[in-house]
Amino acid sequence: MEKKFISELKVNEQVTSFFVLRKKNLKLTKYDKPYLDLALSDRTGQIQGRLWDNAENFNEKAETGDVVLIRGTVDKYREDKQLKVDSMEKADDRAFRYEDMVRVVEDRDNILDRVISCLRNMKNPWLRSLAEAFIKDRDLMDRFRNGIGAKRWHNAYIGGLLEHTHEVMRIVGAMCDLCPAADRGITIFGAFIHDMGKTYELDAKNLEYTVEGGLIGHISIGHRLLMDKVREVPDFPGELRLRLEHIILSHHGEYEQQSPVLPKTLEATIVYHTDELVSQANAISEIQGSEAAEGKVWSHFVTIKNRKYYIKPAKDEEWTRSGPSE
Repeated sequence: MEKKFISELKVNEQVTSFFVLRKKNLKLTKYDKPYLDLALSDRTGQIQGRLWDNAENFNEKAETGDVVLIRGTVDKYREDKQLKVDSMEKADDRAFRYEDMVRVVEDRDNILDRVISCLRNMKNPWLRSLAEAFIKDRDLMDRFRNGIGAKRWHNAYIGGLLEHTHEVMRIVGAMCDLCPAADRGITIFGAFIHDMGKTYELDAKNLEYTVEGGLIGHISIGHRLLMDKVREVPDFPGELRLRLEHIILSHHGEYEQQSPVLPKTLEATIVYHTDELVSQANAISEIQGSEAAEGKVWSHFVTIKNRKYYIKPAKDEEWTRSGPSE
């Protein structure tokens, strides 16, 4: 069966295709009739679905994280496309290609090589030794290479964590050039470890939180990972350890964003603001890329940011193709 991707779906189109079941909730209509509220995805995006008939029966057919065969019709709810699902069943593993289901950063090996090269070229010998403690941990580096940046908001795809971290490292390096008072090694290493806890917080295959991630969170996990690696470097300086701990614990920037402490060093401040910039830019770029292709000028309402985004590409404007007359 030829895969029909979410990015290709058109309103009123009949669909029979495979998708990942990201969420399912059995709910009741105002007339107390059960229906299934679904979130479906593939490597091109995500779409909401509603299954109205025999909902309780179909609810038993598959679990969150399964690849499912969906039959239905593309509908429109308010401004967004949605699937009116007629049937859903768990797919045979041989019936679909996994690479069609989950988006993957293809050049992960090259990106990881650049990250490792950056770490090994740091001038501070203590940081180089600490970097080696991370690098030689093959399981952790494999998780880092294939991890996701977030469940949904930014870099929510395999390799997204590595991609995000590399971008933050590059930009904090540029900031250290502009702000020589910042310790370059601490800032870059802080960028490397700031989200390392996501290697255990998030299940990359299912784009879901692990039990450990849900109970403890990536900040606490990342702090633990750092302390484990510090213990592998004899006589590691206490002041340097504290500065690195502080970057992990403060990188969310605000108490309202679940940050245990506020950034109180120049290096932590640079990492926090860079992390925020890179993650927000990626998320909005993803929205623009998926929704502007449908001819929209404004995005759907983004609840997490309490706004819609103006997503009309600047390249579509006449002034990008001509200049003022002389």
